Amino acid sequence: MGTRKENERIEIRNGIIRMQIIGAIAALFLGLGIYGLYVAKGDAFHPLLNHQELVSAMLVVGIVLEIWHLSQLIPLLKQYAKFKQLSGM
Repeated sequence: MGTRKENERIEIRNGIIRMQIIGAIAALFLGLGIYGLYVAKGDAFHPLLNHQELVSAMLVVGIVLEIWHLSQLIPLLKQYAKFKQLSGM
């Protein structure tokens, strides 16, 4: 059975991992959106990336997810750094 501090550390780390997964999804959407918009020029490796409406939607979703991801991740990282400093880890 872990202590209260150990449980708090695990909870913060799990939150950071969750945010990193969301960040990876956002980066994937942004990357595919930029590829479909600027690189593919109608000859993408997947036919869905040739539709400008879908590519634009991917970019918007990727930007919104990335902004949300960073707004959640930065406080978690600060909290984790403060926790490590106080506990001497």
